Amino acid sequence: MASVTLKLSTVQNKKTGKSEILLRYRSHREIALRAHTHVFILPKYFANGEIVIKNRIVTEEVREAQEAKATIDKIVTLITELGDKMSKSDFYQSWAQEQIDRLLYPENFKNTNPDEHYLLDKTEDFLKFKKISAQRHQSYRTIFNIVKRFELYTGKPINLDTATADTLVELEKFFKEEHTFFEPKQQKYRTILVPKKKYKYVWDNSEHERVPIARSDNAIVTYMSAVRAYWRWNMDMGYTRNDPFRKYSVGSQKYGTPYYLTTEERDILFNTDLSKNKEVELARDIFVFQCYIGCRISDLFAMTPDNVVTSANGTAVHYIPSKTKEENPRVVKVYLAPTAIEIMNRNKGKSANSLFPFMTTGKLNDLIRIAMKEAGITRVVTIVNPVTKQSEQHPICDVASSHMARRTFIGNLYKKVKDPNLVGKLSGHCEGSKAFARYRDIDDDMIKEMTNLLD
Repeated sequence: MASVTLKLSTVQNKKTGKSEILLRYRSHREIALRAHTHVFILPKYFANGEIVIKNRIVTEEVREAQEAKATIDKIVTLITELGDKMSKSDFYQSWAQEQIDRLLYPENFKNTNPDEHYLLDKTEDFLKFKKISAQRHQSYRTIFNIVKRFELYTGKPINLDTATADTLVELEKFFKEEHTFFEPKQQKYRTILVPKKKYKYVWDNSEHERVPIARSDNAIVTYMSAVRAYWRWNMDMGYTRNDPFRKYSVGSQKYGTPYYLTTEERDILFNTDLSKNKEVELARDIFVFQCYIGCRISDLFAMTPDNVVTSANGTAVHYIPSKTKEENPRVVKVYLAPTAIEIMNRNKGKSANSLFPFMTTGKLNDLIRIAMKEAGITRVVTIVNPVTKQSEQHPICDVASSHMARRTFIGNLYKKVKDPNLVGKLSGHCEGSKAFARYRDIDDDMIKEMTNLLD
């Protein structure tokens, strides 16, 4: 088991009175390495191999001691985490010193060879010049942050010229296992997840929003596809000729049978009195309105009264799907049914600039589930758990979300029209879209109707 011990140098700076903290790393019995931490502190704050600060009043002197302690904690965590992942033969005499210097003075180690290119070097240029939607832009940034954590965790940046298919396998494994690097911690009123000791340095020194949950195979495919797209961009820009994806298969996303509301269930939901809870009532209206126009929730919240156009043919919404507007800026036009017009009119004026007041997707999904339970829509559906890949049965109200409104629009319309390109034109899918199959199912009624055509 590796250990890190600290001691104070006997040499004192004559001007400041501070001494440097020295580090000793021991591992595998034979490994004993010494290093300078470049951290100086007054001897009165150092005792028994650690920094001890008892002062309650934070003076400039105490603040400096606190900063020194924070730096030492980072150094000890880094050295311990990296050392635990190394074999005995990987260590060399200056290893500990080099890791400390890399941590404190990264500018001295970045791109020492100007001819070498690393995976994350050009992410900002990629996001700046690649024509993608704001939503996809944010998705790429999130994935790049995870890749950065992978590099911190392994202690080695991904080199574009030397990376192999094995590198991609390691990255994929990290995507799958990152959620296991956390453990529960009991607080006064709740339990939170905190990084384990081996991952604390990585988590504290990286950008992130929340503790990751177990990622599904479809999510992993999405992440690796994004890495592949960015890698190919680097190749197109001439930063590398190496393509490890030639020997690595990203795979394809897999989905179970799509589930959605029937037109009868949609109407029951719409006609249920939910006036006792205005938030639930609003979420229901947003959901049912979306069932009638089939757009993504992000596009719905972006709609303003200017998107509603009345002509001799009736009232319609006109919009350009945000997900594809950079690559395929095609206007989608959907005429509104009387129910949709009623919903729109009764929510008019609730938001200054949009058709409906904005709420976060998480909150909207929670309220939709409450609304469906209140309406008694509890039909049991079979879903495929995205993580375990096992089939499960749940009441449809428990697995409902805003995106199910889009499936409801497409699924019910497809049952009547049976032309994927025509329905796709109304839902904002490109002609021949592979993704379209996720939204519709060929049920027994359609099979019987098509079979009858043979007579």
